Amino acid sequence: MPLYEIHYSCPLSTAQQQALATGITTLHCTTFSAPSAFVNITFHPTSIISPQIYVGGHSKRTNYILGHLRPRPNNASKQAHIVSTLTSLWNEHARPVDSVLGQVGEKVGLGYKAKSGDGRLDDERALHNVFLMEDIVAGAEQGFALPVAGKDSEWAQSNMAEFEKRAADGDESMRSLVREYKAKL
Repeated sequence: MPLYEIHYSCPLSTAQQQALATGITTLHCTTFSAPSAFVNITFHPTSIISPQIYVGGHSKRTNYILGHLRPRPNNASKQAHIVSTLTSLWNEHARPVDSVLGQVGEKVGLGYKAKSGDGRLDDERALHNVFLMEDIVAGAEQGFALPVAGKDSEWAQSNMAEFEKRAADGDESMRSLVREYKAKL
């Protein structure tokens, strides 16, 4: 139901992308009680030949996350939680202290400690921006019209017979969705 776009100019391995995708899915599902089968995450690498981002009128290589969500009333605390946790997930998975990745971090004695993740533009591995937009007003996923935000349980109950039918027909995404909802009961 949401779409998180991760735009990055620093290298991210497949394992880092998987860890970020898993963390973001868990974050969204626990914050909004959404089924994981409908959490969408895309990764968009930038390069020297791809479009640049301009900050203050100057070309910069940046890392940022755009989150497209369904509108919800009285949502400020959940949005703040999402933003801070996205930043923490990025710092944990995209800015690790690792000699193979170029020792991202600050030298301390004989080792390194993780940087604070303050979003400095001169730190190529920092997460520079997180923007959440409540701009999904209607849509469909996997053939199901999206519910109004906050009405996910009612929507799931009204569609459960079709979810179960698809699961029985071998649709692994629907199997996962049915397992998640039954575990919540």
